[in-house]
This record gives sequence, C-alpha cells and structure tokens, in this order.
Amino acid sequence: MGIRFSSLMKMVFKYGIGLKPVYFLRLIVLIPTSILSEIFTVVERIKYGKKIRETRIEKPPVFIIGHWRSGTTFLHQLLYLDKQFTAPTLIQTVIPDHFIFSTKYWVPILEKLMPPKRPMDEVEMGPLDPMEDEWALIRMGAETPFLKVFFISRKKGFINGTNEFIPGGKDLDRWKKEFLLFLKKITFLTHKQIILKNPFHAPRLSMLADMFPGAKFIHIVRHPHKTVPSAINMWKIVAGENAFSGGWKTPTTEETADLVNEFWHNVSENRKKLITGCFSEVRYEDLEKDPIGEIERIYKELGLAFTSEHEKSIKEFMEAKKNYRKNIFNLTQEEKDIISRALTDYISHYKY
Repeated sequence: MGIRFSSLMKMVFKYGIGLKPVYFLRLIVLIPTSILSEIFTVVERIKYGKKIRETRIEKPPVFIIGHWRSGTTFLHQLLYLDKQFTAPTLIQTVIPDHFIFSTKYWVPILEKLMPPKRPMDEVEMGPLDPMEDEWALIRMGAETPFLKVFFISRKKGFINGTNEFIPGGKDLDRWKKEFLLFLKKITFLTHKQIILKNPFHAPRLSMLADMFPGAKFIHIVRHPHKTVPSAINMWKIVAGENAFSGGWKTPTTEETADLVNEFWHNVSENRKKLITGCFSEVRYEDLEKDPIGEIERIYKELGLAFTSEHEKSIKEFMEAKKNYRKNIFNLTQEEKDIISRALTDYISHYKY
C-alpha cells in the first residue's frame, strides 16, 4: 500500500505475478491507493518540489546496522526517544513519494487498517513509530533484494550474498537519488539529524560512508541461536503476506547462518575504513540488561551528547515495556551445531 501506480505497474511487468487468485486480489487491492498516490505525488512536487531540492542535510545520518532480528528495532526505539534526533516513521515509508502533503489524510486510514503489533513478534506498531527505510526505497522504485520477497524467483532464491545489496550502473544512480530524496524530505520537515535502522544497510556501510561523510554507524549483534531461527520465521511471514507469486523457499538454518557470518565479515572489514568516532558496537544482551549504560557508552564513542532527559525517557520506555515477551524458538542440537560451525569466529569474538 502507498506505492505509486506507475511504480507498481513497472514491477508487475518486469517480474510478473502468479496465477492464483490471491495474487490478483493483492494487486487489485493496491490499484486504488496507487492511483491516489500518483495524484498526491504530483501535488506534492508542485507545492514542495523546489523547497525539497534546496534542502541540505547538514548533519550526516546515524545508521543502525546488523542482521535481521539482532535487536535493531529495540536500539532504534531507544535512540528515537532522544529529541535531538528524528527517524523515518512508518507512514513516511508507506507513502514516501508524497508524505509531506498527505500524511494527515493517511494516518487515520492506517490507524484503522493496521494491526496493533507486528506479525512476526509482539512489537507494537503505529503510523508514527520509527520504521526501516528499505520499505520506502522499494516503493520509490529503487533496486533492492527486498523485491525477492514480493516477486519470488524459484531460480535465484532469496538472498545469495551481500553483493546483491548494492545495485550496479544506472540502478545504483537511481538508488542513491531516491534515498537522498527521501532523507531530504524528512530533513525538510524536522530539521533534525536522522537515525536510520535498516539491516539492508549493513553491506552498504562503505558506500553510505562515502555518500555521507562523517556518518555514524552503530552495529548490533545477538546470539546466533536467537538471531537465525527468528530471521527465518520473519522472512517466512513477510513473504507469506506480501508475495505476488508462489515458489517461496524458506531459507535453511545453514543458509541463514552463512548470511549472518557474511554480514559480520563485511561490517568488520569496512569499519576499518571509517574515521575515528564514527563506529560503535553493542551486544543485544548487554543493551537489554543495561540500556542506559550501553546507550551512554555508544554516545561517548560517537561523540554524541547524552542528556538527562533522554535517560529519563529510556527509564519510562523500559518500564512501559517490562511485560513484553519475546518469541521463543527451540532449536534441535543439529541446528545448534550447524549455526556454531558456520559462526565459530563470530561466537568466539562476541563471547557467546
């Protein structure tokens, strides 16, 4: 929902859709809102196009990176409490082409249509809560491996290595253009430094550092016995609810563990290219145990100001979420062995 009609049709003609009624139904449901988005986009460009183009991102973004289900959302929520920052909201990622003009019209609609919690866990979700920017990029027509969840390829599989995360040639130019436009629009509205949480950005660390000199990166890791099964479960749910074709093949434990390992090696190598004060790392387990202490440490390493107001907000947030229950996945010994073999160095490095 929220994608423009022209972008939707380009995807459909490029990748095709399955023959089952459910896929045609999903497409038909999107058409009215996609036409509306096309109109709203034109209106926004007329009203705000010049001002958006003239907007400058004075402070480079802060990027939260890490493999899916490693705690990126939790960290994002804690940093979003800091009033010096802003972040893409869910509504902005749903209607990235026209949210400056039409947010006020769409929020009431989403409040009625959205489930109160994410389908893959019990995390509460509202239109104005912080959200991953990859959802905006796919709607804006940028090339991303995320497309494989919507338009499934039996031959190519899901994700076949981190090299897929950075497009080539003209697709890369389009990706950078759309990403920069999205951030300019958020800056135009808020005039604040942006915090972005997006696992897809982990393999893009070096490219993003070049695009935004001085950008800061926070890498979060979690015990792979938790991360791997949770990531598999998440992708299975997301594909089931959003696919336009059949053929989804759930990633295996080995494939997912290998991707976690590749993510880690990619980040570990590219962090060496960053200037001092632009990279920090945290274990999810430590963040959960001592959120204030870990956030304060991260801020110190990145040269950010940690305030008493932010500390108070974290305490209130943690108190409100004290009854939150995480998903529990019971791995077999064989699955644990597969993960441990694939991530021997990772487990040793982070003392898991």
